[in-house]
Amino acid sequence: MQRILNARTTLRALALSALAVVGLSTMTGCEADSWMNPADVGNFEATARTQPILNRISIVESDSAFNLPTSQVMPDDLRPDIREYVIGPGDIITVTVYELRVPGVDDIQTLRVSETGEVRLAVIGSVRASGRSPSQLESDIRQKLEEDGILRNATVSVILQQSQQNTYVISTESQQGGTRSGTFLIPKPDFRLMEALSLANGIPGRTKRIFIIRSAALDPTVTGDQAAPDDGDQPQRPAPVDPGELLEGLESGLEGAGPGDNQPSDRTAPPSGVEAGLEGGAGSQWVYVDGKWVRVAAPAGGTGREGTAGAGDNLAALSGLVTQRIIEIPYDRLSAGDMRYNVVIRPGDIISIPSRSAGFVYIEGAINRPGAYTIPGEEELTLRRLVASAGGLSTIAWPERIDITRQIGLNEQAIVRLDYRAIVQGTEPDIYLKANDIINIGTNGVAVPLAVFRNGLRATYGFGFVLDRNFNNDVFPGPGS
Repeated sequence: MQRILNARTTLRALALSALAVVGLSTMTGCEADSWMNPADVGNFEATARTQPILNRISIVESDSAFNLPTSQVMPDDLRPDIREYVIGPGDIITVTVYELRVPGVDDIQTLRVSETGEVRLAVIGSVRASGRSPSQLESDIRQKLEEDGILRNATVSVILQQSQQNTYVISTESQQGGTRSGTFLIPKPDFRLMEALSLANGIPGRTKRIFIIRSAALDPTVTGDQAAPDDGDQPQRPAPVDPGELLEGLESGLEGAGPGDNQPSDRTAPPSGVEAGLEGGAGSQWVYVDGKWVRVAAPAGGTGREGTAGAGDNLAALSGLVTQRIIEIPYDRLSAGDMRYNVVIRPGDIISIPSRSAGFVYIEGAINRPGAYTIPGEEELTLRRLVASAGGLSTIAWPERIDITRQIGLNEQAIVRLDYRAIVQGTEPDIYLKANDIINIGTNGVAVPLAVFRNGLRATYGFGFVLDRNFNNDVFPGPGS
């Protein structure tokens, strides 16, 4: 009798437990994120959420940690620069002088401009050609003939046969059947970015942005151009201007400048998109104003970008030689038909196309498939996408304990802890991964016992009974029965 009571008590307890489980399931329904499994993460909310995706870890990376400052497309970038060609070293020109050596006969000489920018003509001698347009060179030769007493009112013609100055460069990762790297010729003044990319076999469709690097030599020794006497049509380098007078009229594009209410009436206000040159230390720097590069004083007490006087002096010296502007083009919008980004290609432009494969990231720890994974391109692979690609978190993972190791300098790296659960739930933003990032999925002392407990529980659906043959010879006759 006691056995029967105990059995009834046990059955009653089991029934109440089953009812409690059913009631709890009914109340929570499908909205329960997990059952004693911390590795099960998700949002699972009816209300939609939006969160940005970060492209840098602000606590260890600055905006300019690796990237030079870029500028957006400006209206002047869409206007063709139609002007007479300027001869430079390596160009091949044909100079024709009527009756130079034989009366009644054109004297024709085809010459290559030397590295020093000069051409040596028969009878006439050396004439500087670099930095001169064909019409200016004709005037120079005519003047030299008259000054030397060779010919008066000479008929001179200069024709460009082969140009080396109207070129642009495409720089990208070399791949068979992909975009061609190299130097290309600009065939016309209104030559635009889409045409330039077409000549290079186009670029991959996954490319999000490209960069156009425009450099300008500021020191005449860089290009071999020397100052010449002012003869009226000789292009002259812009003279240095007073920094106070210049900065008065700068708009908010230059740091520290005001609206210029007291700007002198005889000066034209510079454009709002003023680009500074390479950052330098003490001395001066160059800025682009009204279509010219002009020198202004550097901020007082400035040091180099590296924070030392030596590095600042070095960068200041570089600033005196060359300055640049980096134009960022959102190629995904340009390829979709937004012609506001189809800029005109200028001589000397470098079109830089980022690699489709940026490198590898590495994931280890409590993940189902640890290893190295390829980044398909810049700003493509996020932390969530990497975890999904690696088969998800393992059963002993603790989402609040994820470390990311990122290189922040040439010989320096930083380790930052992330909350993966918050990222999945949308309360914290996801982050784009970069080449050589190492993701370590951590665990917790409670995670392993929970996993053991979960695996020890089993549920049987339906009804059945257990019949033990050791105690029932009626069903399973024993030996000798």
